[in-house]
Amino acid sequence: MAVTGTKNRRKGKKRLTRKMQKNFRLILFGFVCLFLCLSIRMMYIRATKGTEYSNAVLSHQSYVNTTLPYARGTITDRNGVTLAVSKPIYNVILDPYGILSDKKFKKPTLEAISEAFHVEIPELEAILKENPKSRYYVLRKNQPYEYLEKYEELRKENHKVIKGVTFETEYVREYPYGSLASHVIGYTNKGNVGTYGIEQYYNNYLNGKDGREAGYYDSELNLIKTVWEPENGDTIVSTIDVFVQKIVEEKIRDFMAELGSENIGVVVMNPNNGEILAMASNGGFDLNDPRNMSAYYSEAEIAAMDDEAQLAALNKMWRNFCISDTYEPGSTFKTLTVAAGLEENLINTNSGFYCEGTRGIDKWEIHCNRKSGHEHLSLTESLMFSCNMAMMDISAKEGKRLFRYYQEHFGLGSKTGVDLPGEAAGILIREENLNEVELATSSFGQGFNVTMVQILSAYASLVNGGYYYQPHVVKEIVSRKGATVLDKRDSLLHCTVSQSTCDFIRKATYMTVKSGTATPAQVEGYMVGGKTGTAQKGRREERKYVVSFVGSAPSNNPEVCIYVVIDEVHSDTLYNSSRPATELASKILAQVLPYLGIYPEGDIDYGIDFDANLGDGDETNEGNVGGEGSLGEGQGGEGQTGEN
Repeated sequence: MAVTGTKNRRKGKKRLTRKMQKNFRLILFGFVCLFLCLSIRMMYIRATKGTEYSNAVLSHQSYVNTTLPYARGTITDRNGVTLAVSKPIYNVILDPYGILSDKKFKKPTLEAISEAFHVEIPELEAILKENPKSRYYVLRKNQPYEYLEKYEELRKENHKVIKGVTFETEYVREYPYGSLASHVIGYTNKGNVGTYGIEQYYNNYLNGKDGREAGYYDSELNLIKTVWEPENGDTIVSTIDVFVQKIVEEKIRDFMAELGSENIGVVVMNPNNGEILAMASNGGFDLNDPRNMSAYYSEAEIAAMDDEAQLAALNKMWRNFCISDTYEPGSTFKTLTVAAGLEENLINTNSGFYCEGTRGIDKWEIHCNRKSGHEHLSLTESLMFSCNMAMMDISAKEGKRLFRYYQEHFGLGSKTGVDLPGEAAGILIREENLNEVELATSSFGQGFNVTMVQILSAYASLVNGGYYYQPHVVKEIVSRKGATVLDKRDSLLHCTVSQSTCDFIRKATYMTVKSGTATPAQVEGYMVGGKTGTAQKGRREERKYVVSFVGSAPSNNPEVCIYVVIDEVHSDTLYNSSRPATELASKILAQVLPYLGIYPEGDIDYGIDFDANLGDGDETNEGNVGGEGSLGEGQGGEGQTGEN
């Protein structure tokens, strides 16, 4: 039974296989017939309607994705005046293949292009002939918007036959005021990369996100698009005031034309919130052409430079002296020495000092700016006449630990965090190295290095009630939708001194401008307070000085602080005098104060009388240090040559 069953199954399988073969033959024959019919039909269509169907196929081809660039964010001054903006430019793109896809497109399209973009017809004919298969050909770059408008008018009139032209948008960075505030604003390189200034520091906020455009052609070669819009960058509202900045830069140019110097920096700040209203360093550079050195060198001088020399010259031009260069502060630091002594109750406003003119410490002789000595001085007079001996007495009471603590407390020796790239930290003498001589000379601003923003921020805290605000050049950042992304207005970091100490510093610095070493800083009708400084740089025999003035106005309730630093005044008589710095500050304040709504107050006098014999502000070499009586002139000097 089992054998018989197996045979029957095999027999059945054989009959099924033959039947399938017969069916397969029938199916194959049917497919051959269908293929022949389709082939004949396709040959017929190709012969009679080839162009029409080619366009139909073309209309469903995928359109290559196009990047839609974002607009980099705008930078404005505090009042909304545009300082940096990205402006659109337009590139004209041809689709030669599309234009040639139907003979009815060619003539009207070329005529429209020629009329709108001022391109000769023969040039267009040559482009089509040389690039018949191209779908992307850049015809013109940087075309004005009115050309695009003209083309669109023509296209709308004959939209069925004018085909094959599209536009790309790009953005170029423009700086409406050229070199104004160049070190603060900075510039951009290719690819929206910020370089220096706000452009670099806030690069991530200013940059946006590219969009995208994709689509396909319809049967009439019209592009059916899907667009993902780009996200533009945020708007930066700076603290800079264009008018104040203009005044500062104008006065710097006048100074450089009259006297000149190796470097010069001016910073104007609101002491009550740390906002920098103006910051100028040397002559600046053209933000629209940042490699142009023609303002500093002749064509022949530039041509004579090798690559290394040109790079060095460019870096010097781009360098922001106000934040990147360090120097000895000289006597401007004396306000900090006095403030620390008052805070620690080591001295008081009634303290007196005796100035003998020269004092020996270890093997060194340290001189006052008046080598014959000021004799008896009050604390106020010690600042008025910039007495080194008084500062040495105060620092001796403070000791090296406390002295170093207050240096750091006032923000020296570390970066302030100002929102600009390239800030230096300065250099302080280590506490263990603050021996008797180092402590004495440090008390009047020698032996350590600072930056301009450090001294100005510290001084502002001495006159604003004791509040140390982080200096900053950006007020707020606003998104493209109008939302506040970042608010920099709350920049209080800590308190430095008490109100009573501030009251004294205000009064003493006012008297310094009224009757002391800073009289050229006076502005008629205004209460101006401040302190001068002179520090020798390099080797003593080179006789090179950095002179400065830091001040505030109105001194009884300061709304503006100013700091002027001049590196190596080009003058045989004023090279070691702070007069150029005080006079420059006076000229700037005379215009800035009324502009800011701070008006003259009439007769100004604290009603304090001083002994006329205590000094007249005409001594030189305030910080004179001599070794064993043989080193001659030393480092740092008030340098008040002929000042009254």
